[in-house]
Amino acid sequence: MSYMYAVARLRAMENRFLDAAFFTRLIECVTLEEALKSLGETVYGQWITGGATPFDKIIDAELIATCKDLEQFVPDKRLLDIYRMPYDFNNVKVILKSAFKAREGGERRHDLLSAMGAIDTETLVLAIEGEEYGFLPYGLSDAIPHAWSVWEQTKSARDAELVIDERLFAAMKKLAAALNIPGLVRWVEHRVDAENIGSALRLARINIDPATARGYFHKGGALSPDDVTRLMSEPFESWGKSLSHTSFGAIFDALQDRSDMQAVLCDVSKELSASLIVVLSSAHYKTEAPENVLLYLLQKDEEAKNLRIALVCVANGLNREFARRLLSHGR
Repeated sequence: MSYMYAVARLRAMENRFLDAAFFTRLIECVTLEEALKSLGETVYGQWITGGATPFDKIIDAELIATCKDLEQFVPDKRLLDIYRMPYDFNNVKVILKSAFKAREGGERRHDLLSAMGAIDTETLVLAIEGEEYGFLPYGLSDAIPHAWSVWEQTKSARDAELVIDERLFAAMKKLAAALNIPGLVRWVEHRVDAENIGSALRLARINIDPATARGYFHKGGALSPDDVTRLMSEPFESWGKSLSHTSFGAIFDALQDRSDMQAVLCDVSKELSASLIVVLSSAHYKTEAPENVLLYLLQKDEEAKNLRIALVCVANGLNREFARRLLSHGR
């Protein structure tokens, strides 16, 4: 299956990416109206309709349109599925948490559902609330009842979410293996590791006992949950050395002399997110590598994340310097 044409199309589409200079101008805008006017001069402008269009809707519309564009020429649509799968699973968690609250007398809320998933959100709501899970993909027909069982025993939405997250990573790894693309399998493993390391840092910061934290770490990465648990038992300054055999070591080496843990958390989170793109970056030099499809989508995702940060900053008058720090590396 040749990806030469698909990669050529993606190269042309890369010209639409917003560069670092644009984000510099955007974040200096005085008002949200001014910022949206600047955004209107880019590819996002086609989604700005009359009236005060919420910028989240503008960004989501561009991401959805990007997926639809790629569907027209990507040879194997499962490459899009592995990108959209986390959105589907996040929607499952949103619906379940809403249902948990309803069981305790609260109101259902579905306003945080994302249209970025491959499964129609209305279909997903009806399936979960009607307990008709059988037709749902990715092993959700087993994972959702399990999550319900965990919640009924513990009344902990977080514990139920862990069940869904575990199924997400297992489903992503299974799909990557089925696609038989080595770079994609490594990327899924890297994503699991990044998730676990980020969780370990946050849990260590609030002094959670490593033995307790062990239950928050997922299988499927190059690092086992036990490896990550042992990391928590070490001082932060040594994490770079302990991870030196991985691509994560350099992230912590660069931060080991920092004393401001809040700043460290911010920077590590940003670098872990950026590493999901870096791990696929070698594919950019290969004219037929299918990994380029996911690489492009991840770059688009990072662009969307930067836009949300910049626009929230402008809309709420937040500290510009802090917002710049949150932005990932521009193109």
